[in-house]
Amino acid sequence: MAPYDDPRKSHAVQLMTVLTRCLLSKNDLAGWEVMELFAGGVNQSDEFFNEFTSTLGTLLGDDDAPVELRHEVLQLSIVFLCGINQLSPGAYLLRGDLSPAIVSIIRGRETGRFTFEALLLLALLSNFHKSDAAKLNPFLHQIGEITDVEVLRKVCWAAEYAAAATVRAYQEISDDSPPTMSSMIGSFVSSLRPDRAFSSTPVDTPKELFKNQPIEACIILLPILEFVLRNRTFSSILIERINDIQSDENLRPSLPHTIISLSSYLLTHATSTSSFRAIGYANVALHILLAFVESDEVIRAFCEPSPQPVRLCRQRLPILPFSPSPHPLICAVLDCCILWLRHNLHKRLEASLYLTCVRTCHRTIWFLQKEHIRPEYHWLQLWKAIIGLLDFLGGKLDELSSAMNTEQLLEESLVLLDLVSTKAEAFLSPPQAIHELIYELVRTAPALRRLMASLRSFISPRTATAPSHDSPSEQALSRLFSITNFYEEKVGTKNRSASGALRIVAKEIERDGIHSAGDPT
Repeated sequence: MAPYDDPRKSHAVQLMTVLTRCLLSKNDLAGWEVMELFAGGVNQSDEFFNEFTSTLGTLLGDDDAPVELRHEVLQLSIVFLCGINQLSPGAYLLRGDLSPAIVSIIRGRETGRFTFEALLLLALLSNFHKSDAAKLNPFLHQIGEITDVEVLRKVCWAAEYAAAATVRAYQEISDDSPPTMSSMIGSFVSSLRPDRAFSSTPVDTPKELFKNQPIEACIILLPILEFVLRNRTFSSILIERINDIQSDENLRPSLPHTIISLSSYLLTHATSTSSFRAIGYANVALHILLAFVESDEVIRAFCEPSPQPVRLCRQRLPILPFSPSPHPLICAVLDCCILWLRHNLHKRLEASLYLTCVRTCHRTIWFLQKEHIRPEYHWLQLWKAIIGLLDFLGGKLDELSSAMNTEQLLEESLVLLDLVSTKAEAFLSPPQAIHELIYELVRTAPALRRLMASLRSFISPRTATAPSHDSPSEQALSRLFSITNFYEEKVGTKNRSASGALRIVAKEIERDGIHSAGDPT
């Protein structure tokens, strides 16, 4: 092997990178064709790719190798894996023990600036055939075994910068900064101009402006998802950063703050341009939020007031209300769910993503009522978003019946609303929030009845032939109807104003509590 100071070594890596990018640029290559191109035939592929993987691991993990050479080898590895996609030659890199080499890149003082690219390589390796052979991928297991605190802090550092850059790219298209006194005065004066006389009503920023979003740095979400799911030490690092901000609000926003902020932009614009790439990143963001709330230690930290607010997307109408500070992070997570529920209801429904969103809401509310935590929050916006989803599903059941996960989405949405209505007194504060919830259920009772009428024709044959009480959807609807019918009777059939009906509902609840139809099972 040539010495490291031999320029031919660096030139060879650069040449291999160019050749790899060009050879793998075709989208319709088969695995055996890649073996023909690189090894000269299928029979020679083992020898070539085993040596190729061994060389990558040796150069990446050698602390004595020049920094620039290690960086070039890192880039070659990324180019190869991106080009190979999920073809069989990619499995050769799984056999090589590249994880220690990647960790050494992140840990190194001189190579730490390449942490983002090292994380990208780790994400590509861990996602190779993840859906059908996850247990056979050693990198998924190795991510969970990284316990070096300094390495994990560098992961957070790189992810914070990449996520923040992605958020800034959205904000450069449309400035959605919180209004200040000077900006409000300027907007008012501007609206008085003759050419603005008929255009003072705010409108959404054209969707076409976001067609190239998110930027490439958003790929940092892939390794972060794996760390959140599999590495308990990483969760401790996240909580450590949240606690640091609680003691010093002038620090840079923590990774959870930045991830939640980025998620709000991804979920707001996910389906606006029909980009599969944007929808894919929204899917990853939703799974990260779900992983956050499914961790007891993380969600508990999220329930503590945070002196540093989360910058949420306000680029599409209707915008979210501004929350008071200090503001628990868990409220910002629910805000992200509201944004997804509001802005992505289309005939081509992303049911699996909606299912993840509903599960995030369910886990959050279940934890709040279990711990009797009552955050100050604009709950009415969430109730309207959930009921809006159910109304949409009820009106399009025939069209959506063939879509995957639609039945499960309908069922879990009803179970969520059932949980909210039966456990409201355990997590809602002030009492007005409880009154608004019950009034909203009464107001939308006709939509729930339409949903019940079409439910039996939609549910699967197995459920349809079972007794009514065996269906969670029908159980939930039954309890909801018990509540809405009770308060509808109290309100009466006369034409009453909304404020009058709300006062009647509030009076009944203040006197007897919420009418109970039994706890959800």
